[in-house]
Amino acid sequence: MTPEQKKRSPRSTAARRDSYHHGDLKRALTSAALSLVAEKGPKGFTLTEAARRAGVSAAAPYRHFADKAELLATVAEQGFLELHADLTAAADVASEPKGRVIELGRVYVRWAVTHPDHYRVMFGAETITAGHPTLAVAAEQAFDDLLDAITRCQEAGIVSGQDPREIAGPLWSLVHGVASLAIGGELCAVGIHQDPEAMVARIVAQLLGDR
Repeated sequence: MTPEQKKRSPRSTAARRDSYHHGDLKRALTSAALSLVAEKGPKGFTLTEAARRAGVSAAAPYRHFADKAELLATVAEQGFLELHADLTAAADVASEPKGRVIELGRVYVRWAVTHPDHYRVMFGAETITAGHPTLAVAAEQAFDDLLDAITRCQEAGIVSGQDPREIAGPLWSLVHGVASLAIGGELCAVGIHQDPEAMVARIVAQLLGDR
């Protein structure tokens, strides 16, 4: 077989396509999944399509993922870890308790709007934290950022209540709703063109007693 024939050999091509390093293959597949989510949504593609988009064989994903749900769980975990990092950085900058909660809301919306594909997977119907313990931990870390900020507000006498979750629930629902509507374009569709971050900051401040 000539060198040119070897270059065109299907076996040679398959070996080259699957010659990723351990971490590179996983990253390639998560990146491929995100690009497919952008085009088709979390439910609109298969693991085989993700493999094709990553340039590897249909069997290659099974080195890291049992199925598509596990691939999406890994993408979601990555998103929660990145969101947690941004929330932690924001909390470190905003020392005043009420300002910290407001800033966390702004950063949450900003991250969601700039990472819409990650966000769709993180809160998609196919992403079940119960079957993926590391994903559950990552999601809890991001939520704990809000709980910690609310606890500081309680300690400062800004808000009352025993359980910070009773306050976190409505606040998170508000911020998550604004983020989801902004990503989907529903706000603009009904003539609401206010900046989502500014909207969240104003309403959170009102809920915390800034009338």
